[in-house]
Amino acid sequence: MYTFSLMMAGSEDWLDVTEAAAYLRKSKHWVYQNRVRLAIPCRRIGGSIRFNKKELDIWIEDSNGGSHTPRLQNAIPRKIIL
Repeated sequence: MYTFSLMMAGSEDWLDVTEAAAYLRKSKHWVYQNRVRLAIPCRRIGGSIRFNKKELDIWIEDSNGGSHTPRLQNAIPRKIIL
């Protein structure tokens, strides 16, 4: 039987929920609530949830439409009629 070990996988690449929340600039509650709904990549290792930094970076890139530019910059300007 194969047992997954953080030591074998390079533990510096794996974040717990608190670290992942800080990395994403969100609360722990937000991460827990949205990990399934938004398909945030994670693994259950032992009794805890872990996030791989590289997978989070790819997820962030994909979530931003392949661009790190803020979405407001891509928005169409609207005319305000007074």
